[in-house]
Amino acid sequence: MDTFSDALLSFARGYLGGAIEQYSAFQEQVPSGRMRMEHATGTAWIGDRALRRSGELGTFAEDLTFMWAWAKPDLAGLPGVEHAHRLREIGVQQGILEFAEGLLDFGGFPDPKLAADHLSLIALGVLRARGSMKFNHGGRAYAYLVTDDEEITCAATDPARVGEYLRIAALLLPGDGTRDVLTGYARWHGLTTRPTPDGMELMLPGGHRLIARIDLRDNIIEASMVDPEGASYAPEAAVRQQAQRVAPFVPDGLLAELAPAVAITMGLKGGLLDFAEGLRELERPTSIWDPAQGRFGVAELPELSIAAAEIGRYDRAAQRWDWAENDWAGSQAVRHLAREHGADHLAAAAVDLTRIAPHGENAIDVLSAAAVQLGGAVGWAFVPDGAGYRILALTDERITAPGTDPDLACAVFDAAANLLHPLTDPENRYRTMRELVVGYFRRYGIPTIYVGEPQLLMGHFGLYEVRVEFGVDGAVSRTGFGMIGGALTMNP
Repeated sequence: MDTFSDALLSFARGYLGGAIEQYSAFQEQVPSGRMRMEHATGTAWIGDRALRRSGELGTFAEDLTFMWAWAKPDLAGLPGVEHAHRLREIGVQQGILEFAEGLLDFGGFPDPKLAADHLSLIALGVLRARGSMKFNHGGRAYAYLVTDDEEITCAATDPARVGEYLRIAALLLPGDGTRDVLTGYARWHGLTTRPTPDGMELMLPGGHRLIARIDLRDNIIEASMVDPEGASYAPEAAVRQQAQRVAPFVPDGLLAELAPAVAITMGLKGGLLDFAEGLRELERPTSIWDPAQGRFGVAELPELSIAAAEIGRYDRAAQRWDWAENDWAGSQAVRHLAREHGADHLAAAAVDLTRIAPHGENAIDVLSAAAVQLGGAVGWAFVPDGAGYRILALTDERITAPGTDPDLACAVFDAAANLLHPLTDPENRYRTMRELVVGYFRRYGIPTIYVGEPQLLMGHFGLYEVRVEFGVDGAVSRTGFGMIGGALTMNP
């Protein structure tokens, strides 16, 4: 599949204007926060706020496929999939395969994740729901939710914004359809339209009118507003002002600079396991930290005592990261880089993570992993501490830092990409992921092949070749290795 079907495009256009309007209203009413879904009760949670009459639409996976919730056997019969079932019924009735088939392959779309976003927006409109949500539920995968909670107000027509909503709706999907968008929006709100010599006019509440100029191919040329006194005005400025890009929690440049150090640290686990005999056999070792002596250990191996430096503590309940009160070089290096990139909030003694929920742990794992590498440590350890945990850098000179191999490199790239992905801005994602791969290869002296950029990077490990593939959104989509020249038959 490389585009939506004509049946879906034709059906969806009548709902897009109202869907965009309602989505904007939902965003204004419900602040962002950590999300979760209770399928058994049909309740979605954003932070501490419960949204009743909610459900899962589906999930977008790392293999670029979208699966509807109604197609998941483990969710059968639960209230949390009723919305998805309604869409399936509409799909069957209207002959829309995107609603009626359980698994959709978006790999052929220019931007697969954007296609999933558009499908969820269409679903919001078709269901006439009160709001929709998207959240990262692990790695590079996303879940899409929808809510009909009656506490969410239905959007009313706002003359100051409707022109921009309809302009976006008319341009969102390929093909002709501006008139369908306008007439569909009129039906949504019970308004009237009338043709004009070069387009269409939409009569709005309070005597306002939207006048749309439409070319012969049914594409919108211009949308302007007329007030009750007949004066024209341009309302879009207020909407554009609100759409300004918000600075990411971890600046783009800082994230790209830390990415290689994160990958290298994630590959150091083997050093501790080789040093501590018996540690590999423990399923869930109990970590111990003695700050007075600066020693890390494991309760099940009382003879084990390893020199370490505390990087900081994460408080899950308060969603806060506290840098340790020491001058360890790795922590100081990361905090210095944060200040250089204008991120003083990351260098502060206490870092408030509520703004980035639910990805606060991703942020502190990135900062602490980078500190391990920049401080010259040989490992990483987490020690439970009340409602959170402390993160340590293992500095014991007796531990030998392991090297790398093709299998380990692929595992590192997958794990580090999963950690970094939720923090990356789409405009900067490829830069960060590229630095992750290139920096790791550089650290181990691996010859890097750039000829496939931006879709592919390769590294040569003697007779073996590691292949890292990137999606159209800059994400790491696949890793694998094989004999040099065997790119098409590599181990995934």
